[in-house]
This record gives sequence, C-alpha cells and structure tokens, in this order.
Amino acid sequence: MSVNGRFLLELVLLAGFSQTVWSQSQPSAAEIIRRSVATNTADWKAQLLYAHREADTKSTIDATNRATVHSSKTYDVMMIEGSPYNRLIAINNEPLGAKQAQQEERKFHAEIQKRHSESPTEREKRLSAFRSERSEEHLLMEQMAKAFLFKLVGEEKLGNLDCYVLDAAPDPNYTPPVQKARVLSGMKGKMWIEKTQFHWAKVQAEVIHPVEFALFVAKVKPGTSFELQQSPVGSVWLPCQFIENVNASVLGVYSMRSREQERYFDYRPNGFPKDKANLSSVRD
Repeated sequence: MSVNGRFLLELVLLAGFSQTVWSQSQPSAAEIIRRSVATNTADWKAQLLYAHREADTKSTIDATNRATVHSSKTYDVMMIEGSPYNRLIAINNEPLGAKQAQQEERKFHAEIQKRHSESPTEREKRLSAFRSERSEEHLLMEQMAKAFLFKLVGEEKLGNLDCYVLDAAPDPNYTPPVQKARVLSGMKGKMWIEKTQFHWAKVQAEVIHPVEFALFVAKVKPGTSFELQQSPVGSVWLPCQFIENVNASVLGVYSMRSREQERYFDYRPNGFPKDKANLSSVRD
C-alpha cells in the first residue's frame, strides 16, 4: 500500500475513532433534558429574588403579515410583601410626564401601605392567587419535558455560549394533565441548552396542527409560535425576551392574529427586606 493510501486509511480510522469518542462523551438527549429541567427549575425559583424592568409591546397582525403596534409600556417590577407589583414608568419608550409620574408614585406608595395593613384573610387571598399562577407556570415547564420526543441534533454558539441543540417533536402518547397543557400536543420545538450548567438559553415552539380549548369555543392554529431567551444574571439565568405570535379563532368565526413581545432587563435584588422572609411561601 502506498504512503498516500496508508495515510488515507489512517485518516478514516482516526475519524471513526474520534466520532466514537465524541458520541461517548456526549450526553444523551434524555440526560440533557433531565439536567436542564433541574437547572431551569432552580433559575425559575430564583426569579423571585430579583426586581427588574419589563417592556411590553402588543401588536395585531393583518392579512399581509404586517404588524401594527397598539401599545408599548415599560414597567418596574418588584416584590412587595410576597407578590409582584408592576409600576408603570414609560409609554412608547418615552418616560412618563411629570403629572402621570406623580400619579404612579402615589399608586405605588398606596399599594405598599395597603399590603402592609391588609388582614390575614386578604393577605392569604393575594398570595394564594400568586401561588396558583406560579404553580401553573411550573406545571407547564415540567410538561414541556414530558410532551415531546427530543433529539440531539448538534451544537451551536449563541453569542459566546456553547449550546446543545435539540429538536422536539410531539409525543403521540402524551396525555395533557390540564387543559392549558393541551397546546403542547400540537407543537414542535427547538431548544438551545448551555453546555456547562444546562441552562435554557433559547426555546422556540410553534403550533403545527390546530388545538381546541375552552369546550371547543377557541382554537389555536398553525402560525402560533413562542420564543423564550434567557441570559446570565449572577449565578442564575433569567428571561431576557419572550415573543408570542398567536393565530386563533373563536367559535370558528372570529379570527385573531396578534404578537406580544416582552423584554426583561435591569435585574437587581429586590429592595424590600420583608419580602425575603415571605418568598418561601410562594417559591416552591
């Protein structure tokens, strides 16, 4: 065999060996998802420790796919006595005028006083509503891992982050435990999971066949999609953007196409010391 022939043969053997080593060192899709769910749950719980700013933009989509913005508001979001409060600080990316800013300041201090002086029954009612909302969020997050069949399709950089990339196809054997989880059975998705600690860097999902809700009154159709992006805040990862495109119909007659974009930024520790003692009642 010629030198060139031996060289080519060794390259083939080495390539095969390298591929074997790579696949052996690569965690399975199931292991990546398992570890990422645990990491993301810890990140989700840590959200309560941080105040942040949130810019919400709501648009409608016409037949030509053109978006028309109807409202854009920015809030300062903070925990007060165990549940969040959204303080309006800007409209259409412009700070509030002096008069409206004073009104929001008065509303903010009135809410603090109200929560400080509420009765045990009133307090429990408020916290119970927030716990229910958090429980629903957590359930849907857990169901994402159960509703899909995941396939590791490669690795990719998001900015300077090394990520595993997984495709998610609907599991035909999945049975949604609650009505709101039904939409997962009609979706496919893609996940970018940071390789070191298995944080969710980006999650995309889109509806691929119609899903009916509310005793068949409403139907979510293809064209509905979601995208979540997260980034590091200290030792945890928190949401930085969420985009929701909705294509739905009501009673088979009224159609609605809309887009909501939420940006989350300026994270900092909550500034109300009492809240740190109250977080345990809503964190889990």
